[in-house]
Amino acid sequence: MKKIKGPATPQKGAVTVLVALLLPVLLGVGALAVDLAYLHVVRNELQNDADAAALAGARKLYTQGASALNWTGAATTASNAISLNHAAGHALTQGQVTTGYWDTTQSAKGLQDQSMTPGPSDAPAVQVTLGKTDTQNQGPVQTFLASIWGVYAKPVRVTAVAGVHSPTSAALTFPVAIAQCMYQTYWDLNTQPPAPKVDPKTQKPFVFEIANEKSSDPCAKGQWTALNFEGNGASLIADIIEHKPSLFDPPPPMLSVGDTLTLESGSKTSLYKTVDECIGARIAPCDLVVLPIVDQVVPGSSATIRGFACMKLLEAEGGSKKYIKVQMSNECPSLPSGGIGPNYGVISPPSLYK
Repeated sequence: MKKIKGPATPQKGAVTVLVALLLPVLLGVGALAVDLAYLHVVRNELQNDADAAALAGARKLYTQGASALNWTGAATTASNAISLNHAAGHALTQGQVTTGYWDTTQSAKGLQDQSMTPGPSDAPAVQVTLGKTDTQNQGPVQTFLASIWGVYAKPVRVTAVAGVHSPTSAALTFPVAIAQCMYQTYWDLNTQPPAPKVDPKTQKPFVFEIANEKSSDPCAKGQWTALNFEGNGASLIADIIEHKPSLFDPPPPMLSVGDTLTLESGSKTSLYKTVDECIGARIAPCDLVVLPIVDQVVPGSSATIRGFACMKLLEAEGGSKKYIKVQMSNECPSLPSGGIGPNYGVISPPSLYK
């Protein structure tokens, strides 16, 4: 008969030894978790600072009415914005700011030199690089616990690129569509920024009479349209010109390149009077307006949007010869818009590319 053994003798101190052996590992893992999280926080702070500085600089690239891009002003503004920000509890004092063209399709990588001839997808941009390194902004980010692994500090560097471009969609445009061939003939895409060509007779931008039923020049024609609002007719178009609040609550959807517009078949004398009254008005002025560019202008037909253009309205006549006298312009303020399209004088608010 087998003898039943009693309970095993307890092994005192085994857990203590195990904890002692694992303690360095546990501390090391905890150190990495704490310091990696802090590095991530500092990196986010630097990225936000770089984004803000790049956007501030991009806002200065275009100066209303200027004949050239303001590269110097953009770089100075971005540099000044760096010192307004903090990271890891310290004010930033250093950063690198460069200006040039950013290929929005990224066929060409990185910021391209400002002396290049930009293509349709190249947008003027400001690049800001910030870091906490051995030579910048009070040195690398100091660690808390990772020193037990021999890591006392870690450098962090970030980059932001912001620029300005023309949109492929826009809201609140003026209710007259103009023919694309007008801009193919009288608009200079080779200047920076693109601008209207100058009439050699006046040394000023060419003057056109749009929404003129008697015009013989198909490239200088324009026609009334109710845009993307429900309904048609002169009363609706007059409400659009005057920005009647009831039309914009809720806001109408944006118009986009490729959308189809319905062009009116005729015109009403009252519309020209409405335009004439709003030119120079204190309420709902329409001195500078954004118009949709369409493939062709044929009254009573549909047309496809090809872009958005800035126009300066000079006067409107609703008598026996109905027309709106206009000049091309690149002075329109930024408007709610989206996408990246051809530059016909309309600029979207600055945006981040990277």
